[in-house]
Amino acid sequence: MAKNEKQWSSATPGLLIILLDQSGSMMSDYEGTTRTKFATLAVNRLIDNIIQKNFDGDAPKNRCFITVIGYDQNVKELCSGWLKDLDAHPLRYESLKKKTPDGAGGIVEVEIKQPIWVEPIDKDGSTNMLGAFQLSKELVEKWMAENSDRPAPVIINISDGVPYYDGKDPRECMKETIVLANEIMSLSNNDGDVLIFNAQIDKSNGNVVFPSSKSELLSEEAQFLYDITSEVPLSYKVAAAKQELPTKDGSKGCIFGADGVQLIQLINFGSTRTQGDKGLV
Repeated sequence: MAKNEKQWSSATPGLLIILLDQSGSMMSDYEGTTRTKFATLAVNRLIDNIIQKNFDGDAPKNRCFITVIGYDQNVKELCSGWLKDLDAHPLRYESLKKKTPDGAGGIVEVEIKQPIWVEPIDKDGSTNMLGAFQLSKELVEKWMAENSDRPAPVIINISDGVPYYDGKDPRECMKETIVLANEIMSLSNNDGDVLIFNAQIDKSNGNVVFPSSKSELLSEEAQFLYDITSEVPLSYKVAAAKQELPTKDGSKGCIFGADGVQLIQLINFGSTRTQGDKGLV
């Protein structure tokens, strides 16, 4: 069986699922803002980047179907669609300042309109990560049943901690989520296995990029995310190098204590097919 080598294209579009932790702890401070704003800004920019990289004339090519799933005590699709649909129907636009060269050796600040598909949370909640993976599994199984010759789907989970739901002990929640994540990573089509990558929005473990052993991780939360992460396929090594993400034998596609640049790098890495060093972003 091929090992996740099929490139996303108009003829063989890929499925990208982003899981976004929207629990109450995501309202804590992080990187000069809150964790929820930090993560949602990265997701909105990523969607916009993919759309812009695939523009052809008046509209983007549908090389990718994107679903963003938010989870607190509930699980819900925050946005979902082909690139053309997402481009045509953001929730709103937000004015942002961007520094850009002025053409004369200086830098000027210009105002840009950032499309918004996902909003940050504004209230407390638990962390039903298990439910988010359950919904992801349903979407992945349906996609692969209908598209067996397309690239294997990619799931990227952005969280600041561990699952907690239904009043259960967090360790029990972790065990249940590991079982389900392993079931998802064992699903495959003609391209290869479904891939799960993770970003931890928390500094408790320091900054660790693509570890190859749990011994590199200090916290139980980080070791849990390591357990629900796919090993970086050989076909993704070029994408990792392109995003300046170091890999070694046995590296898993997870980043701990991710800053803004690293979060974007991970999402870009996960949404890039690497044959011929080509990709969506």
